[in-house]
Amino acid sequence: MIFTITSPMRMKEVVSVLRSKNRAAAVVGAVAAVGLFATATPASAAAAPTPGAVCGSGYKVINSEDLGPAVVYLTYNSSNGYNCVTTIQEKPSAPGLIWMGASIQKSGGSEIRDFGNYGVYAGPVYVHAPDTCIKWGGGMYDYVWKSGWEHCG
Repeated sequence: MIFTITSPMRMKEVVSVLRSKNRAAAVVGAVAAVGLFATATPASAAAAPTPGAVCGSGYKVINSEDLGPAVVYLTYNSSNGYNCVTTIQEKPSAPGLIWMGASIQKSGGSEIRDFGNYGVYAGPVYVHAPDTCIKWGGGMYDYVWKSGWEHCG
């Protein structure tokens, strides 16, 4: 803004206008900042999903492997004979994708894998394996874990 001051009285009016505009700008800025912080919640505050929520209704955890920042879960649904594996971050970090994975294989079958860049969890991967041994595993960052043949029936 450019003002031309023609008298001392006019000078007081200009100062008064500038002060009120500065106060208004400060109030608007403060309200905007409060609104921004009030609506933004840290990603780490979000609860991690449960293995049952990822795999679906009827799946119960029968084993798990703690990888540190994530846990690999093996679940089983006794009503349909399927196993499910998912790797879930226990404390989801800042928004963004990280490398994670989940895998499962039944004896005599091919490995079923889901490895890639994900936000909170990898998988789910499923295999129908009643009365059959399975290998299961998962990973996060540069660490991959895999079980031996187990849960054979």
